[in-house]
Amino acid sequence: MPLSQDISVIIPFYNREQFIDDAVQSALAQTLPPLEIIIVNDCSFESSRKYLNRYSNMCRIIDLPKNVGLAGSRNAGIREARGRFIALLDDDDVWLPEKLEVQRAYLEEHPECPAVTCWVTAFFSNKPDDLWVQFGPNPIRLPQALDEWFWAVPSTLMVRSSALQAIDGFDIRFRECEDRDFMIRFCAAGFWIQGIPRALVRFRRTGHSSLSGRRWRMYRVHMRIVWLHRALFRRVYGIRGMVSFLLATLNKSTENTPFVNRAIRCALRLVKLRLRIRPGYQEFARGEAHERA
Repeated sequence: MPLSQDISVIIPFYNREQFIDDAVQSALAQTLPPLEIIIVNDCSFESSRKYLNRYSNMCRIIDLPKNVGLAGSRNAGIREARGRFIALLDDDDVWLPEKLEVQRAYLEEHPECPAVTCWVTAFFSNKPDDLWVQFGPNPIRLPQALDEWFWAVPSTLMVRSSALQAIDGFDIRFRECEDRDFMIRFCAAGFWIQGIPRALVRFRRTGHSSLSGRRWRMYRVHMRIVWLHRALFRRVYGIRGMVSFLLATLNKSTENTPFVNRAIRCALRLVKLRLRIRPGYQEFARGEAHERA
């Protein structure tokens, strides 16, 4: 099968017609064309839905009867996808032309690898671009997925469809931070994410109602994630792993509150010194059942 005939691109869409052109055009401009581009319309306004008609001849458009959020939209696309590989692209991000080709080549050369991510260039309307390197030289496994520093931006991911099906995709209970929950469940199932040290995605950070800008709301969701996966935190890091993760995310939430933020940063430095993988910890085997609180 030609490499260009086994990648399904999934783009969740919700009332962002001002950005969707850039996203879709970047997928169409790939040096390795995908098998299909699936736009999942998450019950957008009628005017926004009509805007998608311009892509009806080049993309599959799935209309959801009610709004389900990013997790539910991605799952709907995954269920309909025909490709052996799933490439996620948010409706406000942009791929560089060689993104699919580079990642597909890596997965072809490493058949044991379930998923890949890459560096991203965050772009803003009021300051220069910023290169984000959110992974190290080794794959993201469960210890890294439970560490706030490591992150795989959804638009960077190319995942084998069999691995996505094995964990039932994204958890629809999360309207925010579904990507963090996904990383934890993916790695807890015995999979991992390999980072490719190239900036292949442009990640939009201004000009829309970014969820990451709702700091306290995001922090509350992080607390839910820690509670849901508390057994995994204890297994890998012990109680200090949970505390460290929450302090790190609280640090971001208090950036605009100088005195509180200073105290949080001091506490974080103290806890980080003791953030160590517990003696005797072993990775989950693929498919191994694990304790879920």
